[in-house]
Amino acid sequence: MQRAILGCHLAAMLGWTLISVVQAQGPAPSPLILGPSPPPAQVPAVAPETSPGPELTKADFDTFLDALIPSQLRNRNIAGAVVSVVKDGQVLFQKGYGYADFEAKQPVLPDQTLFRPGSISKLFTATAVMQLVEQGKLDLDRDVSGYLDFAIPKTYPEPVTLRQLLTHTAGFEDTLKNLFVAHESDLKLLRAYLVNQMPARIFPPGKVPSYSNYGFTLAGYIVERVSGEKFERYIDNHILKPLRMTNSTFDQPLPPELAAQMSNGYLNAAKKPRDFEFVQAAPAGSLSTTAADMTRFMLAFLQDGSVDGVAILKPETVRQMETRQFELHPMISGLGLTFMEYCMNPVRVIAHGGDTVYFHSDMVLVPDAHVGYFVSYNSLGKNVDGGRGEVWRTFVNRYFPIPGEPKVEVDPNTAKSDGHAVSGVYDGTRRGETTLLKILALLGQVRVSSDKDGVLTVEGDKNQRGELKKWKEIAPLVYSEVDGLERIAFRRDASGTVREMLPFPAIYEGQRVPWCASKIFVGLVIGGSLVLALLTVVLWPVAVLIRRKYERPLFSAKRDRVLYFLSRIICLGELIFILTPVIAFSQGLKHIVILGDAINPWLQAFHFFGWLLMVGVVVLIVAAARFVRLPGHGLWFRVHAILLAIGGSAFGLFAWQYHLLDTSLRF
Repeated sequence: MQRAILGCHLAAMLGWTLISVVQAQGPAPSPLILGPSPPPAQVPAVAPETSPGPELTKADFDTFLDALIPSQLRNRNIAGAVVSVVKDGQVLFQKGYGYADFEAKQPVLPDQTLFRPGSISKLFTATAVMQLVEQGKLDLDRDVSGYLDFAIPKTYPEPVTLRQLLTHTAGFEDTLKNLFVAHESDLKLLRAYLVNQMPARIFPPGKVPSYSNYGFTLAGYIVERVSGEKFERYIDNHILKPLRMTNSTFDQPLPPELAAQMSNGYLNAAKKPRDFEFVQAAPAGSLSTTAADMTRFMLAFLQDGSVDGVAILKPETVRQMETRQFELHPMISGLGLTFMEYCMNPVRVIAHGGDTVYFHSDMVLVPDAHVGYFVSYNSLGKNVDGGRGEVWRTFVNRYFPIPGEPKVEVDPNTAKSDGHAVSGVYDGTRRGETTLLKILALLGQVRVSSDKDGVLTVEGDKNQRGELKKWKEIAPLVYSEVDGLERIAFRRDASGTVREMLPFPAIYEGQRVPWCASKIFVGLVIGGSLVLALLTVVLWPVAVLIRRKYERPLFSAKRDRVLYFLSRIICLGELIFILTPVIAFSQGLKHIVILGDAINPWLQAFHFFGWLLMVGVVVLIVAAARFVRLPGHGLWFRVHAILLAIGGSAFGLFAWQYHLLDTSLRF
C-alpha cells in the first residue's frame, strides 16, 4: 500500500514530501489525459561524454548486490530481503538475503519465500481491467457508474472513468479506515467496503492527481462485476495461472499449501514477528508472491504481454499501459496506466512500488533495454525506504549512467526571481478534506525555500546523506536535483502567481496555501492556546494552595467559584481532546489495524466530548465577560480570563474546521 500508510503514506498520510523514488509507490506530477503524451521534453543543454556503465551480467550484479544488501540488513535492522532480475527474456538473477524467520534463522529463498509487495498489486488489477477492455467488456472512458450497483456522488458534472482510476485522477480524497483489518473475520465483501468507505470527490476528474487505494479497489470491484468472477479468482484464472505464477495469490488468508512459505513481517529484526496482514482494499494491495514468480510478470511486460508463448495481453495493450497517459508538465515524469514513468537517464524507466506495514517493495522495468528487477524487504527497519531507494539509485547509476552534468544556461536574476516566486507553503493533494484526516494534511504541509541564488530546498526532502536536497532551475520554473536524478516544476495561475508544485512522479501535486491556513500560523495560534491551557491547569493547584495558606479566597460568590472551576476543567479537556487523535494516529501508524470499525465507539465518544467542549467555550466567554467586571482583581486576572476565552474560541474554530466535531465515522 502507499507509504502514506506508515507515517510515510502515511506520514504520506501525515505528509507528502517529494521523495519520488521511495515515498509514493514508485522507486523513487495543464493536465492532459485525452491520449498518450510525447516523451518529456529534453532540457536544452550540452552534456559532456561519459563512458557507459558495466554490462549487466549475473556475475556483476551478484557482486554489486552482495556489497549492498547485506550491509543494508545490518545497518537498517532488517530481517530479510529478496531480489530478482530479468534481461533479454531470461531470468538473469534471483537471490534471497537474510531471514524469513529471524529467530529460527530460516533463510529467504527467492523461489519459495512469499513476500507482500503491497501496491505492486495494482499492476495486476490494471492488467485485469485491460484484459476486459480488450474483450470489449469495459471502456476506459465510460462513466464507471454504468458498471456499478451503487451510486458515486455526482459532485462534478464530469463522470469518473476507468482511465482516471488507473491514473489516480478520479479526484477522491484519501481514506485510511479499514484499509487493513485485524482478522479474517473482519474482511468485508468489496462492495460493502466500497459503499461504507465512500470518499468525497474533492477534485474534478481528470485534472488533479491524488493517489488512491480506494480508486483501485473500485476498479477491482468492476472487474468482479463485469467478469462474473470473484476478484481473487479472476486474477488467479487469467493472470497467475497463465503465467505459471504458482506461488502467488491474492487470497487472504493464504491457501494451506502456501502458508508455510510466507515470510514473517517485522517492524525491525530485533522485534517479534507480526501476524499476517489482512488488506481490506485487496485490489490495491493484497498480493503475496515470490521473487521468482515476479520474474514471470516482469517478462510479460517486457515481451509484449507474452511469456513462453502464453499471452495475457495484446502487444498494443502493453504499449498503451506503458505509454504516458497523464502528465502535469512535459519535463516531469508522468503516468502510464498504473505504471509510473521515470525519464532521467539515457533510457526510459517505468516502475511501481508497494508497502504494507511490514513489507516494502519495488518493481522496475527498463523496456528499451529489456531489463527489469524486483526487490522486497520484510521489515520496516530503520529507513527501509532509503534502502530500496539506494538499490534504485545505484542500479540506475551503475548500469544506465547519466551522461554528465548538463550545462544549463539560466539567467541568475531569473533564477533569483523565480526562486522567490515559488517559495511558500504547499499542501499535498493526496489528503483527507472532509474528514478528520484533514488535520494530517495540515501536518504534512511542506515549505519551499529559496537561497540568494534561487536554489531551492523542500522541507523534509532529504538525500541519502540526511541533508536537504537542493534544486537548481534548469528551465522556466523547472528544477533539477543537484547531484541527483529527480525534477520538480511549478505552475502559475492566470494571474501569474505560482499556485502549484508538480512533483515526480505525477501521483499528487502541491497546492499553495494562504498564510492563514499554513501549519505555521495554525500551529502558533493553536499551540499558543494549548500552552495557555496547560499553564492554567498546572498553576491551578499551586494558586489554590497559596490562597489557602494565606486564607485569601479568590471569590466570595458561589457562581464565580463555579465559573472559575469550570474554566480550568475546560482547559484540561482541551488538552485531552487534542492529545487523543495524536496518540490514536501515532499508534495507528504502527498498528494500522486499530484504525477500523473497532474504533467507532471511541470515535463517537470523542465527538461527544468535543461538543461538550464547545459548550465549555461558551462558558469561557461567559466567565471572561463576568471576571473583567469583578472588582478587587488585578490586570493579569482580567487579561488571563480574556485570553482563555480567545484561546477557547480559536480551539473551537480549529476543531470545527478540521472536522474533529463531525458525527461521521468515516476517515
